[in-house]
Order: sequence, then C-alpha cells, then structure tokens
Amino acid sequence: MRRGKGGAGILEIAGVSEDTEPVVIGVKAFPVRKVVLLYEQARIQAAQRIHARLEGEGVHVERREVGPPLLTSVLAAMAQVVREEAVDFEDVVVNVSSPDKLFFCSLLSGAFVNGLKAIAVQDGKPVQLPVLKFSYSEMISESKMNILRALQRAGGAVDSLNTLSEMSGVEKSLLSYHIRGGRDAKGLEELALVAIERAKQGRLMVSLTEMGRLMLLGGEQMRTTAVPTGGGG
Repeated sequence: MRRGKGGAGILEIAGVSEDTEPVVIGVKAFPVRKVVLLYEQARIQAAQRIHARLEGEGVHVERREVGPPLLTSVLAAMAQVVREEAVDFEDVVVNVSSPDKLFFCSLLSGAFVNGLKAIAVQDGKPVQLPVLKFSYSEMISESKMNILRALQRAGGAVDSLNTLSEMSGVEKSLLSYHIRGGRDAKGLEELALVAIERAKQGRLMVSLTEMGRLMLLGGEQMRTTAVPTGGGG
C-alpha cells in the first residue's frame, strides 16, 4: 500500500452515519493526527458532532460532503484526499464502518482502488480487513492506461480500433493484446474495465465500463507516487 513520505501520524478517512461511535473508536485505535469525514447532506449534524468530539481530543478534523451519486462522489473525494494530503502522513487508513450498504461498498471500493488499509468496527472493536499489497491501478501498464484515458476523452466509447489507436498513441497491432490480454497478462476486457461489441461493417466498438470509469476517477493519481512492483502487463 502507499505510504506517505512526510510527518508521523495517521490520516484516517471515515464515512459518517447516525451512529457516530464507530468513527470515534476507529480514530482512537491508531495514532491519528487528522481525520477526514465524508458525509451525506442528511448526516451533517452527525458529522458536526463527531467533529466537535474529536477536535476536543486534539485530533484535526476536516469535513467533506459527498453524493449523489454516492459511489462516484466517494471515490472522487478519497482520490483528492490521497493526492493532496497522504504524502504528509506515515500511513492512510479508511474506516469503512457504515450501516448503509452503498456507503460501505463505496468506502471499501475507494480503499481497494487506492491500495489503502481498511478497517471496520465490530462489537466495539476495530477489525483490520485484508490488505492489498498494491492498488488496482498498479496492475495496469501505461499503455493500458493510455487506452482508458483515450476512451474517457472520447466520451466513453469509440467505434473503431483505428480511432482508438490514434487517440491513445498505442499501435493498432498492440491494441488487441492490451484489450484482450495474453498468456502473461490480463487484458482490459478481462479486468472488466472495457466492454467490446461488434459495430457496423465488422468494426469493434470499445467502451469504458463503470469499473473503468471508477478506476480512472479513483486510482490514476496513485501511479505517480507508488513504488513500482515490477509487474503490470
């Protein structure tokens, strides 16, 4: 997972629900120097209560409103926090505790995409969830990222490999490998980041999936700071 290069202490990202105790427990479980609270507009009062309580105990608190749509809003907020602040902390932890299933899944997806440690509070105690050794974005080569970026610039889809080759800067002869994959690496289609269908005159239409959009939204900035793992494909 990504580690900061700066000062000591933990940066914790937490989702706010009406039950504020899991956030407080999660913060107290680590040497947290700052917590970023992600809250929906309907939970602003709960966020304010947590803010006052934690700052009274010497923890710096920042509140950021998210949603709707909740999933993409949470991914974007987490990406921004990591990009702007993670370098100043020893580590980043995501508290995914939330009775709201969509909020829980959104926080967990953000942790996965960014390669961050995730915890949940169960029976009043923090439980560390399985940790990925690298983020999803680190599984993808720069050529594959260029293809995804090109699809995003094209509005989400192109109707020919020629167009995709021109927009991505990836030679047409290599597009099939990066999209379909090979024996040594999974392609974008198998990773569920793009979808393929046959268009007019036998052309292949390539489009970003929702997972592809979220990966670009939440994980691309990690590639500029993550330590290379030697893989990719």
